[in-house]
Amino acid sequence: MEVIWHARGGQGAFTAARALGAAAALSGGLHALAFPTFGPERRGAPMRAYTKIAASPIGDRSALRQADVVAYLDETLFDDGWEAELKPGGIVLLNAPHPAADPRIVCVDADAISAEVLGRPIPNTVLLGAIAALSDVVTLEDVHEGIKATMSVRLQEANLRIADAAFKAVGGGGSARASQELDARVAAGARPVTVHDASEAARQNVTRTPYLRETFALPEDFARSTCFTGGHLVSENAGWRSVRPVLDETVCTLCLQCYLLCPDGTIFKVRDEEGNVERVAVDFAFCKGCGVCAKACPAGCIRMVPERKEARA
Repeated sequence: MEVIWHARGGQGAFTAARALGAAAALSGGLHALAFPTFGPERRGAPMRAYTKIAASPIGDRSALRQADVVAYLDETLFDDGWEAELKPGGIVLLNAPHPAADPRIVCVDADAISAEVLGRPIPNTVLLGAIAALSDVVTLEDVHEGIKATMSVRLQEANLRIADAAFKAVGGGGSARASQELDARVAAGARPVTVHDASEAARQNVTRTPYLRETFALPEDFARSTCFTGGHLVSENAGWRSVRPVLDETVCTLCLQCYLLCPDGTIFKVRDEEGNVERVAVDFAFCKGCGVCAKACPAGCIRMVPERKEARA
């Protein structure tokens, strides 16, 4: 089984990728790889992570173009053309509070589930529990072991509860659903396992080093995994924001603390015809959603709300 994780820096996608790999390797007795790819390596920037799980050693260490599961920790990264990353029989796991009409898309409100336990939305462990519910490759018990192996002791108890809640929310325990949606290809004993479909040349990579153009992705293939178009970065919130500030003008006192303290200068004054400041506004083409303005506002008139797209058909 292969998984592509789409997220923004700070949402824990690489942690989830590692925990899933550990779940398969340490508890499930399989082989696994997990690694991230970054563009700008800072909080809020779009990034990807990958998990590869197989019944034999994995020689292909390149980024994935297609996967059995494509997980979106941030709905704003779910865009047109998402089908191109799915293998036949694959599914999308989308962090969203609304259902999707396409049967290949499984929506789970990961922000709400994690916030109920942690007090703030951190969706990565939620999608781990969801994968356990939909896949025959790892069980919920395997995921528990993966969490224990990759997270500090102080974080384990809460994240185990989150994984359990996600497993229940997605309807865990249905191997028939997993067989249909993940197209499991091999059964090993009593434990169904989805085996990595590597070419013969890729299998030989386990014991030898190939030439660059023989099996590895070229530089432009790696660039594709972390580069977003300029239109996406501007129209979708400059490529950073997962929450946005909303100002209640009926409460605002025009103290201008938000204007003075915004680290990116995205809050600006709106003046009347006589040149007097009548309100402040946010330039959402450049706002990073850091929340400094909301914390600085003495009147409490700024709140941070999720940056979500409309429900997709």
